[in-house]
Amino acid sequence: MKGKTIGITGASGIIGTKLCQNLLKNGYILHVLTRNPENFKKKPNVKTFKIDLLNPERKKISNFTKNIKILFHLASELNDEPKMMKTNYHGTRILVNSIKNKNIPFIYMSSIGVFDFVKSKYITENSYKKQLNIYEKTKFLSEQYIFKSQKKDNLKFIILRPSIMLDLKMKSKIIDYLIILTRLGIKIKFSKKIIANFILLDDVVKIISKIFEKEKSLCQSYNISSDILLEDFLLKTNDVIKRKTYIKLSFNFLYKLIDLSILFGLQKKNNEIKRFFNNTCRISCQKIESLMGEKLCSDYYNFLNDYTKNRR
Repeated sequence: MKGKTIGITGASGIIGTKLCQNLLKNGYILHVLTRNPENFKKKPNVKTFKIDLLNPERKKISNFTKNIKILFHLASELNDEPKMMKTNYHGTRILVNSIKNKNIPFIYMSSIGVFDFVKSKYITENSYKKQLNIYEKTKFLSEQYIFKSQKKDNLKFIILRPSIMLDLKMKSKIIDYLIILTRLGIKIKFSKKIIANFILLDDVVKIISKIFEKEKSLCQSYNISSDILLEDFLLKTNDVIKRKTYIKLSFNFLYKLIDLSILFGLQKKNNEIKRFFNNTCRISCQKIESLMGEKLCSDYYNFLNDYTKNRR
């Protein structure tokens, strides 16, 4: 496959940037769908197509997909809710329709948030689905359209569902909050059942960079997570910061901080943050681990060490 042309949306994002670096290093030619072609000037083996998935022109989409052998769809609207349905769902439909009957694998970046974390305590690829916000709903609807296109038009696809991704270039209010509490010498008494569904972004990129080369990966969906008990994650945070004295406070104290929006900012995010600190669901990654031939085991200690240094 090396030397072949690969199409990518979302190439300017953190995942897309790292994926592009990996693919170019391995000799692939890239066709990039982007709103900002100037971000890719003077990059060899990269051809840009100026397209906005909020209002895409079908002729431009057709030109973008004309000569590609694989299409990675990473782009999505994360912040502007009124634009999410049109960009994330309808944009995905247009891309899928553009490669119908062309034998082009469609690799779609979905989200673990399509599942019901209340009804299911152990999330597999076949677990019950229920979304709690418009962003996750657009991912669910896109998945449904991909499944439908596979049955109707024999679309080849791979759906990837990463959990909460962590990276040095990504802002994480949850991680920042835990670090601040640790530096202040505040230790929250969390239940030993609370689970953090994290995954390092570099581990996700590693999977994306290799999965399309595996023939058995096609027409399947995969969960991607490296779960850790929140208590163990906090221990690693303590080991990094090396705080010797602590004040132990109850979980109810944390809830009061969340309700007051202290350190978190936006009030509307409070329910999502509370769900995180109450999560007891584990995510099964047996399917992706079996395919890739290795166990997902993110190195959170070194990540936290680098993360705290970057935010001093």
